[in-house]
Amino acid sequence: MFKEKSIIFGRRLSESFPACLFVMVKGDLSVLTLGHWEIALRTGLLTASVMVALSFFESRKWLHNRYTTGALTGLATVAADYITHTASFTGEALVTGVAAAILCVLYSFVVKE
Repeated sequence: MFKEKSIIFGRRLSESFPACLFVMVKGDLSVLTLGHWEIALRTGLLTASVMVALSFFESRKWLHNRYTTGALTGLATVAADYITHTASFTGEALVTGVAAAILCVLYSFVVKE
């Protein structure tokens, strides 16, 4: 069980963290600071924690469907991004969530169980 939860945590972190980092700087990676990394890491950790918590309650059927998992990851990322920091532009949390959801679905095609 610990292995499964750690895989969920790592994958959701690897989807929400880069999405937040990239969207926060609006794609201009030359302006990245340690502050950006910290905020993105907090957003990723919160998203991953929410998804692990959901894995205790959601049925396995839902969590092993790539599109449902993508949608849940996107929603969790929107909430985490909104909670973690003040947006630099209107709708940043939504854009971050969509980016994380897309990464989640794309990763599911590349990474097999």
